[in-house]
Amino acid sequence: MSDGPAVGTPPLRRTLTRVLRRVGRRGASLTFVGLLSLAIAASLAFVPGNQRGTPGYATLAVIAPLPAWAVVWCALGMLCLTQAFMRSDRVAFAAATAVLLTYGLIYLISTFTGDNPRGWVGGAVWLAFGGWIALIATWPEAVVLDRLPGRRAGSSTAVIVADAAGTIQSWNPQAEALFGWDTDEAVGRSLTILMPPRFRDPHTDGLARLLSDGRSELSGRLIPLVGLHRDGSEFAIALTVNAWHSDDGVTYTGVIRPLGGRHVRSE
Repeated sequence: MSDGPAVGTPPLRRTLTRVLRRVGRRGASLTFVGLLSLAIAASLAFVPGNQRGTPGYATLAVIAPLPAWAVVWCALGMLCLTQAFMRSDRVAFAAATAVLLTYGLIYLISTFTGDNPRGWVGGAVWLAFGGWIALIATWPEAVVLDRLPGRRAGSSTAVIVADAAGTIQSWNPQAEALFGWDTDEAVGRSLTILMPPRFRDPHTDGLARLLSDGRSELSGRLIPLVGLHRDGSEFAIALTVNAWHSDDGVTYTGVIRPLGGRHVRSE
């Protein structure tokens, strides 16, 4: 009996890991906002009669009927849950931020008008929530593997995300298989572990130039290179690099495809 949970846990963990890798932090945040929005919509659509006169509901009803607010929240929830799995999710983030900030302002104004003396508490919470969503909107967008150029089912395409210093932030299972490093081992290490020693200095110099002038001649181009497996063997790869700019700096997404068999280089 004690072995039951242990047998069922790994598949569930793998499923959750695949989902999180697909949607990224932005998508996970939108999923949370979407589910919360649907819950709020339900609470507005089915308000008990004895609660409709409370200051919070009464304040909203002055601006629009409660069923109309329920429709707004339901539409927002569906939008967030849909775009959580899409490559472009900016509309959902903009809508969520707008609705949350509007809610916060309504509650704050109701405090000053005297309609809802404690409305400032809810106003502060909604405004903080809206600010949090606006902050997440500046994060790099998740890489959806199904939408990458040339992506096909069963492809060995590796996707690696690194920060401006060339430190690995995440990569997909194909990258694990291609380079031999588990995700927990690779994340936090330099990209130089994936390239032969003779290419490491040029790579470091290129990152330094990019940080100084903000330009890269390699972005968007298909670059033939040589990759380095964990066991020391080398193999031909094709690399495409794209840069994502945010307030936190630059994040690089590398799409890598193997071009041929692996071989051990003789020194």
